[in-house]
Amino acid sequence: MFSQFVRDRAIKCRGGEKKNCFLYLCGEYYLLLGNCWTASTNIRILFKREVPKVRKKIVAFRPESVLERSKEKADRYGFDFFGFPVFELVEREEALKEIEEVFNDGVDIIVFTSLNGVKKAFSICEGKFDLKKNLSVVNVGAIGPVTSSELKKHGVRVDFMPEEYSAKGLMRLLAENMGVGNKKIAFLRSAEGGQDILDFLRGKGAFVRDIAVYKVEIKDSEEERELFSEFVTYKPDYIIFTSSLTFKTFSELTRKFRMEEKIVGVLEHAKIIAIGDLTAETMREEDMKVDLVARKSTFEDVLKEIKNGNREHLL
Repeated sequence: MFSQFVRDRAIKCRGGEKKNCFLYLCGEYYLLLGNCWTASTNIRILFKREVPKVRKKIVAFRPESVLERSKEKADRYGFDFFGFPVFELVEREEALKEIEEVFNDGVDIIVFTSLNGVKKAFSICEGKFDLKKNLSVVNVGAIGPVTSSELKKHGVRVDFMPEEYSAKGLMRLLAENMGVGNKKIAFLRSAEGGQDILDFLRGKGAFVRDIAVYKVEIKDSEEERELFSEFVTYKPDYIIFTSSLTFKTFSELTRKFRMEEKIVGVLEHAKIIAIGDLTAETMREEDMKVDLVARKSTFEDVLKEIKNGNREHLL
């Protein structure tokens, strides 16, 4: 039976079905040379199969509207992606009156701290208040290129943007390059925005108005619980926290779903990335390790840092 098998194999090989033909029998490799099977210790090299690279897994907790785009970008950089939102952003319709009051009273500087702040402000004002026209006669500041780009899409000129895309970067810019004493400054941002920058500007003599154009509602339904379970099963290599709010909400949901032990295991296995110093500081206050603080605020920039620039710190 054994001999017949070998003969059949040789006939098939000579018949042109295989360019190179070999057998693995009793721990030895045999290569067909002419009409003879010859033992070969180099067969592994001759017939070495290319093993496909295992893609590293990335998790990010992002808004529903950008999940598909995030997946495409991760794929472009050679990563597998899993993500879901941990909260949703709800417009505050009552902010319209506050925006109108700020401009009616006279304002010198308007600051947008995020993409969502721009989107929600224009959505609230649409058809009711010409925000673009009113912004054209004041100084407009933006934190980060994504925020700046969104303003430009709405036809708004951006007068200043800090090099460090954070509240600290904005503080430094305003303190060093712009006199803010007696200036009227308004922020159009989230209801959960930090207080430090407001206190800082008031300490410099500015009159500051903080307008919440949207608020955060935590997503804590059974669907989110299932997504957290999938997150545990997924076992990511990298976890990206895009903001302090994202991390705080993630931690709150972990406790609410009583999944602390399982989540800790995932976090210990993965490399943890924080976007910006403020996010990293918030995480460290909760005794969370931070393997990389990304200096740029866009998701694609973070992927680049992981893939190239800071890879040696993450492997």
